Amino acid sequence: KGASAGAGAGDSETEDDSDGEVAGPRPPPAEAGNSETEDSSSEGEINDGDGPGGMGRKGRSRSRSRSRSGSRERRSGGSGKSEGRNATDNHSSRSRDSRGTDRETSAHRLKQDAAASRGYGDVPAANINEEESPPLDNRRVIKPCLEENIGVYIPPAKRRLLEMERNHTRNEANQHSIDGPKDTTNAASPSSPSTTPIHIQRQSWENLKRTINGTINRLSPQTIKPLIHSLFQNANLVRGRGILARSLLRASQASPQFAPTYAALVAVINTKLPECGELLLVRAILAFRRGYKTRDRNVVSSTLALLGHLFNQGMAHELLSLQILTVLLDGDPTEDSVDVAVGYMCVVGKALMEVSPTGVHAVMERFRGLLHEGSVGRRAQYRIEALLKIKKQGFRDYPTIPDEEHLDLVERDDQITFEIGLDDEGLKKEEGLDVFKYDPE
Repeated sequence: KGASAGAGAGDSETEDDSDGEVAGPRPPPAEAGNSETEDSSSEGEINDGDGPGGMGRKGRSRSRSRSRSGSRERRSGGSGKSEGRNATDNHSSRSRDSRGTDRETSAHRLKQDAAASRGYGDVPAANINEEESPPLDNRRVIKPCLEENIGVYIPPAKRRLLEMERNHTRNEANQHSIDGPKDTTNAASPSSPSTTPIHIQRQSWENLKRTINGTINRLSPQTIKPLIHSLFQNANLVRGRGILARSLLRASQASPQFAPTYAALVAVINTKLPECGELLLVRAILAFRRGYKTRDRNVVSSTLALLGHLFNQGMAHELLSLQILTVLLDGDPTEDSVDVAVGYMCVVGKALMEVSPTGVHAVMERFRGLLHEGSVGRRAQYRIEALLKIKKQGFRDYPTIPDEEHLDLVERDDQITFEIGLDDEGLKKEEGLDVFKYDPE
């Protein structure tokens, strides 16, 4: 009975353990090391249990070994995760430290490069550190040149030239102070850039340019007389003849209707300074050649308007006008060439009839031939017909000088005429007169 009772109790415990294993969560499969432990423990329990009671101990030991192995696996997994987190945190902290060190190193190198570029005395850039560098407010070194022109843009070439002149004057002053005795009354002090000869000449050049351009911009038939007086008083036209010619050509191209006024101004200047009138005439001829080659009608028409009124003022020879008309009407002219030739003939027709009626007759015969041939378009034919009517009336509506009261300022006997042809060789534009040049004399 005792044996049977023990066996019954063992069976009930075994059943309870088995029910507990089925009902509870099974641990994950054990690894190789855990399986060896289970085998050794089970063998020992089997050897210990010989009777019916040994079976109960065998079941309990098997379930306990499985629970122990599961807890060990969970503890080992948790420790592995924590070790992984610690390793990741250490790596990220090391990378942050390295990035911070790189930033500090690059910032220090930038400071050294900036200090070397600014040039703090004779100290090399490698020896400049944060402790030895000057305060931040004084790091910007202002050049001692052109203190009075701070805030004004100065081209690099001009700045270098002024600095060289200033250094030269300083060296001379220092040499004089070293060689000779010091004089308290006439002490040699470094002169400012505004007192150097080159600076004075440049300032006078800028004033000359402003005076000429301002005079031409304000020019009109009503204001031409007072402006001429002020121009002769305030401007050196011999030195600024290049500026004058360039400004007049640009103004005539922008406003061809003011060409009679510009020609009257040049006619007055030409009586006193013939080199100014000759330069303008040569540049106008070269501009016409360039515009005719490039087929630029605007340049050709505006330049011919100025040339025509220069001929009316007596500055250009009649041969130049006849050559221009011949070039425009020669061969198989286009409608633009015919149109420009008709406009130029209306400007110089009356004055040209007085000095060369034979030339005018030849030009008009050429116009009639184009009209009878029909080689030009309908618009050009209408323009030729209108010119023939104007010629028949003796260019009554196209006077030589439009506003004689204000623009007829020079007598014919006092005017200087230049016999320059359209095909003359050796005509020079003399562009060097348009820019500033230092004159040592």
